[in-house]
Parts: sequence; C-alpha cells; structure tokens
Amino acid sequence: MSVLIAYDPAQLRSGYPSIVHPSLKPGMLLWRNAGLSLISLCFATQIAAAFDSDPSPESLPEIMVTSTKIDVPVQYSTQSVTIITEEQIKERSFSDTTEILRQLGGVQFKKAGGPGQFNYPKARGLPSAYFLVVVDGVKINEGLSSGVGNFIGQIDPKLIERIEILRGPEADLYGADSVAGVIAITTKGPLPGTQSELGAEYGSLNWKQGYGSLRGTQGDFGYSLNLAYTDSDGVHDNEFYRNFSPQLKLGYHLGDRLSVEGTLLYMDTNFNYAELRESYAQDSPATPWWAFQLPDPNQYNQAQQTIGALNFKQRLTDNLRQKAVIGWTRKKNSNKDANDGLLGYITAPTDDFTLDYTNYYHRGDSVPVYDTGDGKPSFFENENFQFDYNLLLDSKLAAGKNTALFGYEYYRQKGSKWGEYGDLDAENYSNALYLNDVLTLFNDALVLRAGLRYNQDDQYGNHTTGKIGAAYTFKDVNTTLYANYGTSFKAPSFFQLFDPLYGNPDVQPEEGRTIEAGLRQTFLDKRLNVELTYWHTQLDDIITFIGQVNPDGTYEGTYINRDQGQSQGVELVGNYWLDEHWSLNGNYTYTDSWSEKDGEQFRTVQVAYNTANLGLTYQQDRYSLGGNVYYTDPRLRWNGDKDTDSYTSVSVFGRAKLNKEFTLYGRIENLFDQEVTEEIGYQQPGIYGVAGVEWKF
Repeated sequence: MSVLIAYDPAQLRSGYPSIVHPSLKPGMLLWRNAGLSLISLCFATQIAAAFDSDPSPESLPEIMVTSTKIDVPVQYSTQSVTIITEEQIKERSFSDTTEILRQLGGVQFKKAGGPGQFNYPKARGLPSAYFLVVVDGVKINEGLSSGVGNFIGQIDPKLIERIEILRGPEADLYGADSVAGVIAITTKGPLPGTQSELGAEYGSLNWKQGYGSLRGTQGDFGYSLNLAYTDSDGVHDNEFYRNFSPQLKLGYHLGDRLSVEGTLLYMDTNFNYAELRESYAQDSPATPWWAFQLPDPNQYNQAQQTIGALNFKQRLTDNLRQKAVIGWTRKKNSNKDANDGLLGYITAPTDDFTLDYTNYYHRGDSVPVYDTGDGKPSFFENENFQFDYNLLLDSKLAAGKNTALFGYEYYRQKGSKWGEYGDLDAENYSNALYLNDVLTLFNDALVLRAGLRYNQDDQYGNHTTGKIGAAYTFKDVNTTLYANYGTSFKAPSFFQLFDPLYGNPDVQPEEGRTIEAGLRQTFLDKRLNVELTYWHTQLDDIITFIGQVNPDGTYEGTYINRDQGQSQGVELVGNYWLDEHWSLNGNYTYTDSWSEKDGEQFRTVQVAYNTANLGLTYQQDRYSLGGNVYYTDPRLRWNGDKDTDSYTSVSVFGRAKLNKEFTLYGRIENLFDQEVTEEIGYQQPGIYGVAGVEWKF
C-alpha cells in the first residue's frame, strides 16, 4: 500500500525551520520606556526648531519610475507603483528591510525569529519565485530555487538609496518569474560635494551595529563607499546573526550625454538557529498538531553573495539614447547541523506521544530531545550573468510625445548543490528581444503603454509575453483611471528540472495572465492622495510535487504540471498631509489566493486575507517622529492544516538632529509586546528596540 506525501522535498532540504514559543530574553521591556523617552525628547524639543522646511506635496520634486526602463512620472503610471527613498528609510530608523516592505500594500512576510534568520516573502499572494528582485539592474533570483532566499531580510537598509515596487507582471521587460511584479533596489550612489558619516547602534537581543559612509563628487566623477557590520543574538540561546556588507559605487557623468556607473555589493552572512520538531498533522489525521524547538549549539546557515553591475547610458542625439547593463551575481550557501546529543527535555503534549516511534509517553511526561543532525554539510551555489541593452527613441507628436524602447537581453544562470542532499550541476541561458512603447497625449492626460517580448530559452524553448496599459487623468478633478493586461510565466527551477531523485526535465513553465484596474484621486490641493487597485491573476500548469512512500519504506516522487491557481484582491493606499509637518499614511490589502487540484480549491499557505497599516509621521529639518500600526489576519501554516492567530503590532520611531554633526535616533517594534505569530511554531522577539547615534563630518 502506498501513502501519498503532501510535502515538497525541496522545502525540507532547504533547512527552513519553524519555531515555537520559549520564554523571551530579559530586558525587552526596557526598550518600551527607552523608546517613549526618545519620542518624548523629540516632542519636547520640536517647539524650538525653526519651521524652515516644507515637506508638503507642493514642495516635492516630480518622482519618476525608473525600473520600467522608460522613465514615467509616478502619478501617470499605468500600473500600481510604490517608491521608497533613502530619506524615508532614514527618518523612520529602519534596521530591517523586511519591515520597510511589510508596511506597503500587497507585500507579506513570514520571519523565523530574530534578525537575519529565515525569511519568506510573498507579493500579491504569491511566493518569492513569482516576483523578481533586481539590485542595481541585476536580477538576483536563483536558478536552483527561483526565489531569493533570505536576501530581503539580510540586505542592510543603510546600503539602500531607493526601492521601487512594480505590482503586476513585467515579463515584457524582465522575462521569467515576474508574475507578481518586480522589487527593484538601488544601492547608495554619489552625492554632491563630499559627505561622510559614521554610526553605531545597540538594541534588543544584544544587537550591535557599526556603519560608515563616504560619498561625494569631484568634477565629473562620483564615488560612494558604504559599510555595515551587524552582530546580534537570536530569540533562543545559541542563536546569532552576523552580517558584513561593504558596498562601492563609482560613476562618471558628463551632463546628460554620458554616464558610466559601476557598483559592487558583497554580503557575508552567518546565523545559527534552534532545533525544530513538529508533527505533519495534515498527513496523519489521528495525530494532533504539535511543535516545539530547543536551542541547538551547532546548526548554522552561511552565505556569501556578490552583486556587481556596470550601467552605461549615452545620449546619441536629441531624440536617441542608448543604455546597457552588464550584471553578475554569485551566491554560495552552506548548511550544517552537528549531532550535539541530548538538547533538553519537553513535556509530552498528548498521550502516546513519540519522537522516535520506539519510546512512547503519556501527556505531561518529560520527554528527552536528541539532536537530529548528522554533521554532514550541504552546499548550494547560484550564479547569474546578464547583458541587457536598450535603444530608446523619443519623438514629439502634435498631440504629445512617444518613447519607443528596443531591447536585447542575454541571460545565463548556473546552479550547483553538493554534500548531504546529493549533487546537481545545471546551467541555462536565454536570449530575448523586446519592444516597449509609452505614448503620452493631450498634455500628458492620456498615457498608453504596450510591450512585447520574445524569449528563446535553452531548456524550455520559446516564449512570448506581452502587456498593454492605459492611464487617463481628468486634470480638472485630479482623477486618474488606469488599467493593464499582461501575460507572464514562471520558469521551472533547476531542482524541479534536474534533481537526480525528483527532477523532471519535461516540466514546462507556468503560464500567468493578469488584469489590473485602478483609480488615483487627490483632494484638498493635493494634500490628500488615494489609490485603489484591483488585480486578478490566473495561473495555469502550476508545477507541483507528487510523491509516495512505498511498502518497502522507500520514497519516490517527481514534479509535474498539474494544478491551476488564482490570486486576486484589492489594494487601497492613502496619504494625507495635515499641515507642512504632520502626515497620515495607510494602506489596506485584501488577498484571495488559492490553487486548484481535481476541481478542489486549496487556500495558499502563509497568506492573510486582510492586512493593513496606519501611520502618523511628523517631520521637519531637525526632527522626525511617528508610529505605525500593522494588522494581519490569520494565515495557514506551511502544511495547510491550521491557522495562525491574527495580530496587531505597533512600531514607533524618532530622530533628533542635535547639531550639524550628531543625530540620535531609535525605533521600537511591537511596542505593546503583543503575541505575534508569523507562523505557528515561530517565536518572535516580542517588544524589540534599536537606538543609534550618527556622526556626520
């Protein structure tokens, strides 16, 4: 008799843990008082500050969307876009890029415990394999898994100049794996003159960070050197996180005629995590769900990642431009769990409880827990190389203007794994030709966009994708209506194609179709801005794993194209300037995401139906402070059999410029120490705070 197994061996082999609830480390409550003191300091001293800054909407420069490859003012975009700037990151004192993105509509996360640990992002109800992460123009999604691993939780916010989130498919510009959109990160670049700073932070879980920056311009040459080092404990004993990240950017700019910019980012990360045990209750209905975790002295994950890019831009004539990106990234990841013997004891949660199917215990008995590690390391290496060339033609028309983009991309991915989980060596390359056109008419009131891309891939053949979009602005009432339709595809990963035990070289890409429609509206002299977006994504031929345990105890399985899926929802975003210093911002997202097998629908795991943020910010030249309230609905745990609890978390921040040289700042997450459940079994830090000092010279 064969027994169907519902889990994916790729997920188990990744070493991703789930964590339960031990007691918090002492001293957390000190951060609540420290944070309130910092906020009070900002309130008390703001009266003396000169009202010489005006961050109101009327004073802000026009913000351009650049990751669409044809620059468009954000208010005229034909799709939903969010842009986060270096100044916004700094004024809110973020220490984790995850928390930046969590406060935006359509993005959800599951974090495993403390800083830098395992990180599972979702966008519009779809996992990270369905959206691209681009750093300085370089696609960093991995060939082995299609996702980005723990990158978002480990790239330091102090290295980031700008984040653009393009929601919806971008396959006409970027190719595979952009079904849910693109997260484009720009690292810090040169500044006018010479600007340098040093900083230090201390926080909960013994968080310690030092960072420095040197940025400037000499004539036509610009430079930017940034460095951050982090050393932190985790939620459990023996857990830690260390991150060493230098970043360099050099540029030559000859007005708007020629620009050459090279960038290099290196991230060396290492963390240790606790031993996890949990039941597969979905697969064994008679066994109640349980999970627990004990500290493990020697269970680590290490990664070294390098991202390099050379960006070239040139204006050939008044209406003809060219630009190119040569990009490369390599990431080597290793995991190891040594056998440390007896880790401790837990209380049996049920009668007939067993961990080894040899010894059974009654509910309430003390159960010894032994390390499951065998000391055998596993290694994974991913490497991407890309060359992306664009030729842009600008044309003036009687009723407006047109920009046409002609593009060519060569893209190669390599992936290898060896060690405990077997060997795999794979390589894939593709060539693509693509066209994109943006037409603006009637004094920019009407914006039309169309794109088409032809991909020729070494493994899965040819693929054609396209996108059309339109936006119309009724300028007398400040109303913009926009809509898009786009096709996309998710390429099979190397593991799904070539794994010696489970791979299937006949697996084909998943097909996606997305419609999006929205409304932008401004009121009260542009002090109140609202955007409402509806999206619907249909997925066909979803790659799924089928497997079984044979009567002799052996396990077999493979990947096939079988399931269908759907993600749809609504995003509501708003911002209101009460005056030149105070602003309210908020967003609400409803997400309904599921897959279908044999006519039966299964809700997507780790995705909440409802999430929301509400923030209040005060900012001026010398001071900024504020807070944010985040809410999330229950989510299914990874096995799809049990819901987490909903939770509400409050964060506060403050930043006070004491003089021209010194600035104090701080941030507290989960101010009221609420029970936060990212996933059943995952322990979160509780109230968590970081305070820092910055010296500019």
